[in-house]
Amino acid sequence: MVYDPLGISSRAVDYVRERAESIMGYYCKIERVKPPGFDNATHQVIPGQRTTIYEGRCRVWEVSGGAPVMVAEDEVTMQTTNLSLPWDISPVPERDDEVTITASDADDYMIGKRFVIDSSAKAGELRATRRFLVRGYQKP
Repeated sequence: MVYDPLGISSRAVDYVRERAESIMGYYCKIERVKPPGFDNATHQVIPGQRTTIYEGRCRVWEVSGGAPVMVAEDEVTMQTTNLSLPWDISPVPERDDEVTITASDADDYMIGKRFVIDSSAKAGELRATRRFLVRGYQKP
């Protein structure tokens, strides 16, 4: 057993993290997106890049009904919720990384939904998972 100044054994931490991962019923892909640029010398657009930083189990917390937002002439629904990922993933997702739900154990409606990470909602020594605040935009 590893010494922990807070009195929590590594065995206990491993147990809660394993239990938390066992209820992650979605699979997601997280991409770090580098936006396109512009080369002033050549007047050419430099394509953006997408790098997959994580593919695996995740949990999307309850997605409540979103608020309608007008984008140009389209109405989209904006939703905010939480996303949990296994504790030991590397690299840790950052603000503006994009999340796509690729599979689900129980809710096929979520497959294909996309979210953008706003912030890390929970982290620290005592957490069972890494939790992020995410926002989603869906066309009706």
